Amino acid sequence: MERSRTRWWGMRIAAILLGFTPLLIAELILRWFWPIEVVSLYDPYLDGSEQKPLFEKRGDAFFIPATRFRWFAPAEFSAKKPPNTKRIFCLGGSTTQGEPFKPPTAFPAWLKINLELADPSHPIEVINCGGLSYASYRLLPMVVEVLQYEPDLIIVDCGHNEFLESRELSAWRDHHDSSLVQTVARSSRLVRFLSLQFESVSPSNAPSNEPPTRTKMEQDVNALLDNKGGLEKYHRDTLDHESVTKSLRWNIQAMVNVCLAKQVPLILTVPTSNVLDTPPFKIEPRASLDEATRLELLQHWEKAIEETSPPATVLAEMNHVLQLDPEHAGALFWLGKWNHANGNVSEATKLLKLARDMDVCPLRATSDLMNAIKTTSERTATWYLDVNALFESQSKDGLVGNQWLVDHVHPRVEGHQLIGERLAELLLDRKWAQIRELDWTSGRSIAYRKHIAGLGEDYFVRGKQRLEGLQLWTQGRARKGRVEFSPKE
Repeated sequence: MERSRTRWWGMRIAAILLGFTPLLIAELILRWFWPIEVVSLYDPYLDGSEQKPLFEKRGDAFFIPATRFRWFAPAEFSAKKPPNTKRIFCLGGSTTQGEPFKPPTAFPAWLKINLELADPSHPIEVINCGGLSYASYRLLPMVVEVLQYEPDLIIVDCGHNEFLESRELSAWRDHHDSSLVQTVARSSRLVRFLSLQFESVSPSNAPSNEPPTRTKMEQDVNALLDNKGGLEKYHRDTLDHESVTKSLRWNIQAMVNVCLAKQVPLILTVPTSNVLDTPPFKIEPRASLDEATRLELLQHWEKAIEETSPPATVLAEMNHVLQLDPEHAGALFWLGKWNHANGNVSEATKLLKLARDMDVCPLRATSDLMNAIKTTSERTATWYLDVNALFESQSKDGLVGNQWLVDHVHPRVEGHQLIGERLAELLLDRKWAQIRELDWTSGRSIAYRKHIAGLGEDYFVRGKQRLEGLQLWTQGRARKGRVEFSPKE
């Protein structure tokens, strides 16, 4: 009886498998003879029709044209990769570019030095594609572009700039992550082939994928803070953290997908920020407060920030503010600093990170954005470097501050060196590169000194000048447009 039941189930399973065999054969044939790429160039709710490639070709080389120097540093590479050379593209925002200094002291430069110390037999090309104020939705098309240029590795650093531009986010509020069935269906050549055939025969019946509202993305970044009164355009009740996080997660997933399709390794970085020494850039009470409560809160806040108020009064007033508005960024930051000064590290950490997340002008990646990058990397088995965790491990009490950063997000040169070293170690550990010099780290200090000595006497002076301008920009006091790189830089 048992044997007959087993045979019965075996016959049915075999019949099911036999029924799927033609579909499997068709899928394999299409994958061989119809090698279309599963690529999405833009955030689905952005109109990217005005976007142009970053690089232009001139003779036997690709280069960033001078028209883009307002946002990018000069960079170029040969159209045909030299033999035995490994080519790395580093994409991101101002941290990748090296603000407030320049690419020679940004982490991509230190990564190159470390990899060549470990394996002198393989020349390393590192192309710095860091764009000022570039967010994930602008980096995705760049990932697609640089995949055409024979990359051996792509590194993407994003998260801080997701709130800088005005975008229509209403469609993201109703956006749901794809189910496993939908994801598999979209990856199937057969499903896509049949969908295209159906659309060509009966286009009027084809479902519309156009969202009701789309933001037209300009060629260049149009950050709110680049315009007069930009800071005033940020309001606590209009910040849509959930939709912005969904957008970033979608773009990160798309980057992973397109790199997998091209079989090019990708490294994502989880960004860090200054939570200990950078107060919120803008503070507003909760919009839903009734008028009486709002006035009461403002009275407590004004009394708390009076220069003549004694510390005990300030502490009491800040606690009153937080009782009325538990997510008031200003009170959170002050109480976080107070707890830290009094040795309450755990409470200080909670308050300071929440103060960063509740900043009405979010120029630092929030906890949700950092978690989205990390969890997407882990779920897709994508290589990643948690820069925030790295800096926390090197900071007193695990709170990142001025020790490693020159401002709210940009690392000091020593911080860039640390990132470059850890990226190199990750690549060596994953066998992307080989260690051919067993004592390669012993030559690091000499290589660093030699590299810095070649930068010129005014290099750091000009960097400090840029830092002053950057600090004015974060206060909403910068004119639109920033100092461009000259062709000689």
